[in-house]
Amino acid sequence: MNFFEILIYPGILFILFTSLFLSGIFRKITARMQSRIGPPIIQPFYDTIKLFGKENIRPAQAKNGFHIWPIISLTSIIIAALMIPIAGITALNTGDLLIVLYFVALSSITLYIAGFSTGNPFGHIGATRGIIQMVAYEFPLILSVLMPAVFLKTLSIDAINLAQITGAWNITLYPIAGIIFLTAIIAALELPPFHIPQAHQEIVGGYTVEYTGTNLAYIEISHMIKMFVLITLAINTFLGGAVTLSVFLAKTFGILIIFAFIRTLLARLRINHVLKFYWILGYLLIIIYSVRLLLL
Repeated sequence: MNFFEILIYPGILFILFTSLFLSGIFRKITARMQSRIGPPIIQPFYDTIKLFGKENIRPAQAKNGFHIWPIISLTSIIIAALMIPIAGITALNTGDLLIVLYFVALSSITLYIAGFSTGNPFGHIGATRGIIQMVAYEFPLILSVLMPAVFLKTLSIDAINLAQITGAWNITLYPIAGIIFLTAIIAALELPPFHIPQAHQEIVGGYTVEYTGTNLAYIEISHMIKMFVLITLAINTFLGGAVTLSVFLAKTFGILIIFAFIRTLLARLRINHVLKFYWILGYLLIIIYSVRLLLL
């Protein structure tokens, strides 16, 4: 571990640049699938710079922590990103699966707390929906990503990554767990059809409704880094790993295409349908765990 790896590559600057760039690519792919031209790929950079130049407005009804929670969310997801191997290099030299999942969940929870702190009814509804959606997808997400860890007998993401470099991809060994994990990622990223906490047509952006300026920039950057983190985690745990940057970026681009296709194809679900869907997947994983353990 050194300051170059933490700050530059594969550290904070690389994570920020890549996350914003991937978000731009994702928006462009989605636009093309919808027969639109779409914004330029560097549009997220423009948006972020613009937001940092705007004023932070605190509503009169806002509660304590209104300005703090977005910062905590961004800090949490950056820490998670620094713990994940990127093309075989980990900035913080830890890579513990449970710790990464903890910081990813903490980033989401603090965003929903930020929604509650706005004092706005739409913010409250969006935050409530977000918490309920977390209750739905966190159960199968954790069970699915722990399956290769359990049978490889390690929580080290580096070890899981290297095991796939020298052997078979985990998604071929645990296909149902891999598919469920990728499905849970979509809900964690609040992408359609799981964009229920934001639902602009219903609740005007949900938990972000009262945020402006740098606070909104922190929230948007948190979302973009979360996409980068979860895609990187999927590559390291299920999709064969990566020891070179070109392989890593190629696999990332492939996942973005799949997510854009799902986003374009499906309409938003109701929150009760999401709960039923993900808890069925969770129980399915429990059955798979039980059968595999009995066969050992």
